This record gives sequence, C-alpha cells and structure tokens, in this order.
Amino acid sequence: MNSTRTEKQGWLGRGESLLKTVLSASAALVMFLMMALTLVDVMGRYLFSAPVTGAFEVTELMLAAVIFLGLPLITAEGGHIAVDILDPALGRRTRAVQYWVIGIINVLAFGIFAWVLWEHAFKVLRYQDTTAVLQIPYAWLAFLMALTVSVSALILFIKLLCERNGKTSEGVQ
Repeated sequence: MNSTRTEKQGWLGRGESLLKTVLSASAALVMFLMMALTLVDVMGRYLFSAPVTGAFEVTELMLAAVIFLGLPLITAEGGHIAVDILDPALGRRTRAVQYWVIGIINVLAFGIFAWVLWEHAFKVLRYQDTTAVLQIPYAWLAFLMALTVSVSALILFIKLLCERNGKTSEGVQ
C-alpha cells in the first residue's frame, strides 16, 4: 500500500495497513512453523525412526490457522472467486443493483458464518475440547476462526459502503 492512499484514507487506511501486516506476518510465521515441523518430523521418521509425536495434529491446527488468517487478506484484496459472465450484457443501472444485492448477500452470509463460529467457539471452550494425542485445546483455533470471519464480514461491509458500483478510488475493479 502506498503512502498517498494511506494519507487520503486517514485512520481507515492505517488500520487496514496494520491489519494486513499483522495477518500476513502471523500467517507467514505459522506457515514457517508448519514447514519446520514437517521437516523435523520427516527427518526424524526416516533417519532415526522417531517421528515427532502429534506432528499430524499440530499440522492440522496450523493449516486451519493459516487458512483463516488468510481469509480477511483475500477479502480485503477482493480475491474471492467471482463469475461475471453476464456483466457485459447488463446495463449500468442493472450492474449497480447487482453490485449492491451481491454485496448485501456477502455481508449477510459472512455475518451468519461469523455468528455460528462464535457460538461454536464458546461451546468448544465450555466443553474443553482437545486434540486426541497431545490434548491441545481447540478453543484458541475456534476463536481465531470466529474472529477472522468477523473481520472479513466487517471488511465486506466497509467495502460495500466505500466502493460504489464496483468502482474504487483507484478505478474499476
């Protein structure tokens, strides 16, 4: 993100930059740790016949964390899959209506998804669910998932309000 855009947007631009930095760094760290664990596990398994106990469980947890840490980043970049087969055939007004309808549906879908995940996270915390081998609590992951989906819903809402008719301050999407 360039500095002129940040200056124009004020606190929103700085918040976006900070959020992207924190999420990107966290996802990169988790990805690196997952890679290192896999390397140590494979080397231990084949060179010393001693794999890392619970490596599969930890890798599963880290993979889920990386996916959900990346969700708000993809959402902010507008990187979700979009099919625009009919767009050239639609008029400008119809596209504007389509933009708002799809935007509202996306915000509602992510909002409902976040709400369900928050309920699930509190249930996991109450039941004190853990992994089978290492007994690692699942609650932190459930809360991370709920938080990142909530952030994605908020990003979609802000984008819907700030970007009119599929156009940003930088031009057409």
